[in-house]
Amino acid sequence: MPSTSIDIVRASVFSTFAWLKNNKWLLFSMLIWPYLMTFLILALGIIYGSLEMYKERLGISNPVLYILASSGIVMSSLIIVDTVATSALYHRWLGTLPYLLLTPTKTYKVLLLEPIPSAILSSTVSMLAVLPGAVLFEGLLGAGKLFLILLIVYLGMLPLIGLSVVVASLTLVLREESNIVAFLTPLILLVSGVFYPIEILPTVLRDLSSIFPTLYVVRAAKLTATYTIPEVRALLTLISALVILTFIYNGVAGFAIGESEKLIKKSGVV
Repeated sequence: MPSTSIDIVRASVFSTFAWLKNNKWLLFSMLIWPYLMTFLILALGIIYGSLEMYKERLGISNPVLYILASSGIVMSSLIIVDTVATSALYHRWLGTLPYLLLTPTKTYKVLLLEPIPSAILSSTVSMLAVLPGAVLFEGLLGAGKLFLILLIVYLGMLPLIGLSVVVASLTLVLREESNIVAFLTPLILLVSGVFYPIEILPTVLRDLSSIFPTLYVVRAAKLTATYTIPEVRALLTLISALVILTFIYNGVAGFAIGESEKLIKKSGVV
């Protein structure tokens, strides 16, 4: 009998909390990482320039809040990509991949639902870690802005999971797991425009950045750090882009993982 979606999510929740229970330093690093990145970026900026120049170059009014929020966004995004894209690798290492492919439950369903609890938890923890800084600089308004960013992060998580499932399907076929993920992670950092204007990148990379969900989430963070009340039309444009990418990536992911599963079963090599 195939496992239901609730069964998969419940098992994943238990696994996520059990893993964090035995890796407390990871939880601590998730809380402290945005502040370390903010300190590093601001320190380098002060040494080689000024905060005013940084604000002018990026077009933001509160660089500290922007860097804090963007650092949290990047960390949660990378955790999502790593969790989903390497899930096939972990199953292969554990020897459970053949059983996963042969179970009545669709492989796509497992790879799509399994990382959701971890993705939600990492996104929430990353944003909550920034909450003290947001309240310190902008009070309750800063907390409200952070909550808005968190909601957009949740939305951006959907196409990012689809993209990661596509990568996971490639790992099943090409058997080059580490190389693919190792290439994708720095690429996301490069084209998301987190710590520098996206306009300074070459035209090819600027065009390529439009297919990554993190770009739109970071732009939403930039809007909230620029205006006291973010412009609704601009936010809706970013949300629309994320919704479109969600349908595209998850549609492609369903086809890709299905085809890769057929190829593996046909070749008999896992």
